[in-house]
Formats: sequence, structure tokens, C-alpha cells
Amino acid sequence: MLLTIALIIFLLPFALSGSSSAQPDTPINAFYLILVMGALSIWIGFRGITLNKLKRIKYPFLLFLVSLVLAAATAGNGPGSFLELYKYITGLVLFAWAATLSEKEKRCLANTILGSSFVIGLLAIYQYFFGFQILAEYLTAKNISDPFVIEKLAERRVFSPFQTPALLGGYLAMTIPLVWSTRKKTLLLPPLFVALLLTRSLGALASLGVVAAVISLFYIRSNIKKTVFFVSMTIALAGVLLIRSNGAREHLLPWFSLFSRIDFWKESWEIICNRPWMGSGLGNFSLPSSRYAHNSFLQLWAEGGVITLVSFLWLTGAVLIKNHGQREKRFSSGLAAGVCVFLVHNLIDFSFFVPAVSLTWWILMGLLYFPGQEASKNEG
Repeated sequence: MLLTIALIIFLLPFALSGSSSAQPDTPINAFYLILVMGALSIWIGFRGITLNKLKRIKYPFLLFLVSLVLAAATAGNGPGSFLELYKYITGLVLFAWAATLSEKEKRCLANTILGSSFVIGLLAIYQYFFGFQILAEYLTAKNISDPFVIEKLAERRVFSPFQTPALLGGYLAMTIPLVWSTRKKTLLLPPLFVALLLTRSLGALASLGVVAAVISLFYIRSNIKKTVFFVSMTIALAGVLLIRSNGAREHLLPWFSLFSRIDFWKESWEIICNRPWMGSGLGNFSLPSSRYAHNSFLQLWAEGGVITLVSFLWLTGAVLIKNHGQREKRFSSGLAAGVCVFLVHNLIDFSFFVPAVSLTWWILMGLLYFPGQEASKNEG
């Protein structure tokens, strides 16, 4: 059964990649979410979930869940709010399921996610060298002159299989740290990092750089290796920034993106100030020129209220601080880095609200959580 669920998780970013700011939900997304929950239900039916293993995080977990249910019930948005709630519940069930797996099963699942990311990286590289040209020839043959598509072709920022380069960049940056605990670093890391660079996502690259820099201070003892790492990341960021700054269209420049985000944050704060405690309800967030705040913490507060935000931070902090040191350091540190990269990126992005990326993050959270010795003794 684990292999079946692992296959579903391997295909998850491909099946759910139809999510975007313009088209957040599609029939295949809904079907695949049902498939995920169905597979987990069968697993739980046969093997169950040892809830005793979750007792160290039960309060933030339950508080977050209850706050989401209340936010959906009071949203006044009908099915839309409960569809959003279903996405959260799917993530929480994936988290609880992954958290209760054995260490061997967790490593298997982490390798599955890394394998999926590797295939996505190769697909992105293929898109850059061949895919854009094939698409351009197809558009010419069919006499299609859609300005948006032509603009994306000219920009040449890879995004496949996702809808935007930022989503692909966020996914790759989140999964790259998993390479640390494998023996095939020289095989896996180059294509993943090249694909990340080809997205030209400054936010994703900077998020990975910040988290990797912090971890390197604790785990890299050689000053030479530290220097090489910092210089390499600086060159990569500077190169991407330089390339994107030379664009001909103003709305594609990084400065335009930054100032737009600042405007989004101001507008989001105004929404929060109107209903800081209860929020506007799940699925009700909307700005004049964007469906997302481009800061997932602000949007979570705006939709769910302060209790939802606090309980989410509590749950995340409990997993990161209390539990990741329970096992082999390379494995847990790679998972912790992936979780943190996602969180840092969501200070300026919205992938938390896109299941194709966020569900993988919930799984990483569950893989990171190891019950303490006390829970293991009680279980025995």
C-alpha cells in the first residue's frame, strides 16, 4: 500500500499543476484530491494512525483545524469555502499520516518526492532547450497570436509542469535540500539547480540561499567551503537579477514585481484591519489586481483570522524546534531546510495556497516530525 501512495505522491505535482492565480481549481485537481484522501483512508483503515505519536503537537494541530472549520463556516461563500477547507484538510491528513510512518518508510517517501522533483527538473530543462521552440513553431503553424503566450515565449523562463516560473522555482527550492541526505548528490543536484536558475525566480533562489546559508554556519566546518558557497549563491542571484533587469517590458522587471508586492501587502493589511479576529472567510480573499497577497501569512490571517495564523505558526514551530533533532542529522536537516525554504519563500509568494506545491510541503512537515522517546514507550 505504501508503494501505491508513493506513486500518487510522485505524480501529485503533475496532476495538480493546473492550479494558478487565474485558474485555481480544475476538475482534475478535485479528482486527484479525492484520490489522495481515498488512498489515505484505505491505509488508515488497514493500519490506522497512532495518534499517541502526535500528542506533542495535538494542541496546535487541533486549534488550527478548528479555526479553519470556523473560517469556512462563517465565510458565507457556500461550496467555495468548503473546497478551500478540503484542501487544508487534505494537507493536514497527509501531515498526520507522514508523521506516524517509520523512519524507513519516511526515507522511502522522501526519495519519492526527490525523484519527482528530479523528473520535473529535467522537464524544465527540456522546455528551455526544446519546448519553447516547439511551441513557437506550433503557434506559427496555427497562426495563433495570443499576446500573453508570445510574451512568455520571449521571456524564456521555464515553468513546466506548473503554471508560473515562481511556482516551479518554489517547488524546486523546497525539494533541493533533500539531496543532502542522499548518496547521489552529483547526479541529482546539478539538473535541479540548473532548472531552478532557468526559472529566474529571484524569490525562490533567495529563499534557498538564506536557509542554506544559515544551515551552512552550523554544518559546514571548512571556511573555504563556506566561502565557495556564499560566493556561488551571490553570483547566481546577481546573474539572475542582471538578466531580468535587462527586460524590455516594464511589468516583467524585478523592481516592478517588488513594488507590486508592496502594494498587495498594504491592501492585505487593510483587509486584516477590518476583521482581524475572525477574518473574511476561507476563499474570500481578493485584491483589485491579484487573487493572492503574495505573502501567505498575511493572506492566512486575512482569511482565517488571528487564531488561524497563530495556530499555524505554533504547529510549524513545534515541528521545527522540538522534533527534527530526534534522528540522523543529515536526513532531518534536509527536511527542515526544505520546510523552511517554503516558509521563507511564502513571505513574498503564494504557493501555500496552491496544492501542487503545498501538499508536498505538508508531507515534508510530517516526515520531519519524529515522536519523542516518551511517545515510543507509550506505544510499546
